[in-house]
Amino acid sequence: MSSKKEMTSEEVDQFLTCARVGRLVALLEDGPYVVPVGYVYADGKIFFHTCNSGLKTEGIRRNPDVYFEVDEALSDISMYKSVIISGVADIIDDKEKMIPYLQKLINKYRVPVSFDEYMSRPGRNREKELEEVRVCVITPKKITGRKFVRPF
Repeated sequence: MSSKKEMTSEEVDQFLTCARVGRLVALLEDGPYVVPVGYVYADGKIFFHTCNSGLKTEGIRRNPDVYFEVDEALSDISMYKSVIISGVADIIDDKEKMIPYLQKLINKYRVPVSFDEYMSRPGRNREKELEEVRVCVITPKKITGRKFVRPF
């Protein structure tokens, strides 16, 4: 017998902390735009980096009400987890305010080194990259999590 259950808040927090990719749903003028993003979940919020222009940024600036989805499943679908967040997105333009968030992304996806050390590596241009990048922070209004496990 299969079992579909609501995830506890602790399970949701752990899942959002450990998962590697989420999907942002933003509204463009002609409809929804869904895009996968690497992200960090901390202090009850989702954040990721984006460019200072482009479809994600355009959609968020047009309408800050967004959805964010994270899922995981085994190939035979005998187990899955899914978390859906409805929230409000805010784009951080201030370079100094972005750095702590960018540091958390570096810690999750790269070898954890300081932001300044990471940006001093060959091929990096700190000032140019800080001009082009923005950090988006999603403050959840509602979070739902479900899991499904089929006993063997």
